[in-house]
Amino acid sequence: MPDPEALDEAAARLGRTVALEVVSSNEDLERLMSGPEQADLVFPSDYLVERLVASDALLALEIPGGVRDRLGAWARELDCDPECRWSVPFAFGTTGVLCDEAAGDGDSWSVLLDPALDGRVGMLDEVREVAGAALIATGHDPNDVTESALKDARAVLERQRERVARYDSDDFVGPVVRGEVVAHHAWSGPAAMAVREHDRLRYLVPREGAVLWVTTGAVPAGAVEPEVSMRLLAELADPGLAAQTTARNGFATPSEDARALLPTALREDAALFPDAETIGRCHTLHDLGDDEARLTPVPPAGLPD
Repeated sequence: MPDPEALDEAAARLGRTVALEVVSSNEDLERLMSGPEQADLVFPSDYLVERLVASDALLALEIPGGVRDRLGAWARELDCDPECRWSVPFAFGTTGVLCDEAAGDGDSWSVLLDPALDGRVGMLDEVREVAGAALIATGHDPNDVTESALKDARAVLERQRERVARYDSDDFVGPVVRGEVVAHHAWSGPAAMAVREHDRLRYLVPREGAVLWVTTGAVPAGAVEPEVSMRLLAELADPGLAAQTTARNGFATPSEDARALLPTALREDAALFPDAETIGRCHTLHDLGDDEARLTPVPPAGLPD
């Protein structure tokens, strides 16, 4: 999601105004797109891009080639949309663990998932992310929905259940800062910001691997003025505005030109911009189609705060 001021600036360059609606998940965005009020520009993540392309819900993009050329090489060849025909990567990050010093110095998913360790923990309220963490921790791909893989993941999450204080995707930093949990399943952008502000915190991409997520900009098939939507997307990809979004929202930009404009503390933040080795051991989520319903029983039922 772009920074609201960056979005307003991009629209002003086109002589337009925009209305912004914030959603917290791909699933919420999909419901919004299936409703009566059609959005003109959307920001789906990887696996939803696959689903939307397959259902002809996105328009092929006609934007300047330079927009794609600014992206890192890995971002131009995502499995969900090779060559960026339907979407432009706009932000990216990892899903790992935000830890307090009380969690120790481990580098594994066990910091969150091992029931024998001390301290309560928090998990994101996202089925794909929770199931993905358990699948990766047990040696599987997070897109693996075979019965044996799901059995392993379910067993880990059932054993972990007593340690879990909360499932929350809206605030996964505050509980760690306040000492309510020793670690929380976390997205790297806000987690990296918290680490910069609090010396006792660290962000961990587990050695077993993690989810690498990529949020993209795309134009729905029902956009009223698709040409304007594409021009707006191109303006938002301007390095200055993309850098502004990273600086204010805290999520990494895949634009190399935008990254170069960031302050050193952000540009060289390894939690915000993982190196090639870290990216290499991460997995992107794919659309599972009807098999996604098989993940629903995997995370334990939500627990009271």
